[in-house]
Amino acid sequence: MKHGLLFSVFFIAACGLAYELIAGALLGDSVTQFSTIIGTCLLAMGIGSWLSRHVEQHLVPGLIQIELMVGVVGCLSATGLFFFVAWSAAPFKLALYLAVLRQGVMVGLEIPLIMRILKHDLAFEDLVSQVLTVD
Repeated sequence: MKHGLLFSVFFIAACGLAYELIAGALLGDSVTQFSTIIGTCLLAMGIGSWLSRHVEQHLVPGLIQIELMVGVVGCLSATGLFFFVAWSAAPFKLALYLAVLRQGVMVGLEIPLIMRILKHDLAFEDLVSQVLTVD
């Protein structure tokens, strides 16, 4: 179970990075966009980590739900943002940053949950090291 959870952290982190890169590439000005997208995502991950304290029971099913949502919602967000740019006259940046916030909160939820699930299997130093390494 430990290796499966750590692999899922690696996979979801890679998906999150891909979603950030896609979101940053949508407006063109790469330095500004990537800086603000990554900053927004990190802020959202902090919010997600803070919100994870409210998940007290059913940690493994909750983690699976979050990881599925990261994949599905992230994929749909990237596709949806491309269509939004092409067909909408509404403010695109608002939609972009809301999508990045939503994705970042979900990614931020996963790391504390995995650490709480694996805390009985590993010493604290090893737990933090392994989870953050694969993330």
